[in-house]
Amino acid sequence: MNDAKHFPGPDAEDPQAEDPRAEEALDQDIAGAAHDPITHVDGNAVAGALSEVFRIDIIAALGRCRHCGSIKAFGEAVVFTDAPGIVVRCRDCEGVLLRLVETPTRYWLDLSGLSYLEIDRED
Repeated sequence: MNDAKHFPGPDAEDPQAEDPRAEEALDQDIAGAAHDPITHVDGNAVAGALSEVFRIDIIAALGRCRHCGSIKAFGEAVVFTDAPGIVVRCRDCEGVLLRLVETPTRYWLDLSGLSYLEIDRED
């Protein structure tokens, strides 16, 4: 006999019985699914952390990817926050633009994936 649990489906004798899988489905992330999780967010997600370093709003700044030459607003970049720090990648080629790691005593910032970052001066 199969020891796997059997959940009643729509053909079960008790039509009022709830399928326990329905509750499991509600626990999934609204924007992602178990088979297709969200692995990144856009560049706006890193604004708070970078404002601690730059003390300016970097989201509208234009950056040039050193890997493919694409020029885009920093807010359009792809941000991964599930690493030991924050990793920002180019939306076009997925090359690493920026890495930021925060410790209790300092920040570690790597901008080597950017050829430049053009930031408007506030008047």
